[in-house]
Amino acid sequence: MALRLGCVMVMKLMIVFVALEGRGSNATYVKQPSQSSFCKRAEATRQCPNPPTVDSDFKIEKYLGKWYEIGSTAAFKLLFEPGLVCDRALYSSADGKLSLRNSGLRVISRLAAAEVTAINVAARGSCTAAREVCYQLPALMELSQSLSDSSLRYRLASSVQAAGLALDRLAADVTLVQQANGDISQANYSPGGRTLQSSVDVINRFTKDAEEQRNTIANFAAELNNIRSEATKESEQAQKTLGSAAVKIGASSAGIGVALKALEVGAKSLLSNGQPVGDGSVSSVMGTIAQPSATSPAKLQVTINVAKSPYWIIALEKAKDGSYSAALVYSCQQGGKSLFVLSREPTLEMTTLDAFLSTAESLGIYNDCEDPFILTLQRGGSCGEPPNSM
Repeated sequence: MALRLGCVMVMKLMIVFVALEGRGSNATYVKQPSQSSFCKRAEATRQCPNPPTVDSDFKIEKYLGKWYEIGSTAAFKLLFEPGLVCDRALYSSADGKLSLRNSGLRVISRLAAAEVTAINVAARGSCTAAREVCYQLPALMELSQSLSDSSLRYRLASSVQAAGLALDRLAADVTLVQQANGDISQANYSPGGRTLQSSVDVINRFTKDAEEQRNTIANFAAELNNIRSEATKESEQAQKTLGSAAVKIGASSAGIGVALKALEVGAKSLLSNGQPVGDGSVSSVMGTIAQPSATSPAKLQVTINVAKSPYWIIALEKAKDGSYSAALVYSCQQGGKSLFVLSREPTLEMTTLDAFLSTAESLGIYNDCEDPFILTLQRGGSCGEPPNSM
């Protein structure tokens, strides 16, 4: 399975997931309570975070071998691992060269997987446009404190606050869409529980709610124009700020609308062709690993099909014998970011996973809107496959 990062199509090293101990076998995502608004997180991550890696005493030789993917962020997983479960990776060394083999078991058709990817791309488009709205709010809030007309000050401040709340809710809606999309991607259903129909219903329900938030944002752009037309006694710069923001927010609102329409189309298609398949075909991809810096040995670089991507190990858990038992891996460059959790076993203690994700957030790596952390189904680790087939 090709591993790439975001719209720059950078293929990334895959790490493998497993069902978590202490969670039901149908659990596919981890809920992370937000500690800040969507716009604050958007502003904080306009540039890639630069977290420290576990360079002290890191030995690549100890990192080799089989890893199971505990989970990864949705924007990556649903773009480059759609329709796959039992994702795992094998890192090896021969003749002084490091290599990798990533593999997974297909559980939905390639046509359905393409629709999963299309929904993922649309989700990302809506969140990208929403962040563009966020970037306009600080200047508008500052302006609301300096307008000479008190009624205009109040209207502008109230409108900015309402837009921020709408963006928070839209981001939460898209997260729920992506979680349902992840369930469909992994055919994560159970008797008497989640079904393809119920998962599509979730996508439709929260897409509809997101459209309501988009309408609020569109009305915000219109209100900015209204305030501008009434701000005849304000400075030329104030009027320019209002006009420019109205244009940009209006364009972003339109972009969100296009993306949400694509979500509806994708959900309808998945309802027709998203049923699980039982052919048991294995998808795999080969690549190479490099250590570009001798002083930062945990900052690896992965190459798959010529495309290169950073692969930074930012946390490790060690077994009693000193071997590496779990890892937190991060990658970010122009166009997107990814976060992965790996385990040597097809299960991982929830306390370890929670600690890893908390570490990531403390380093400014947020998994919101289009990018919730999705658990990878391992189905007991073997997925019914012979030991050496994956």
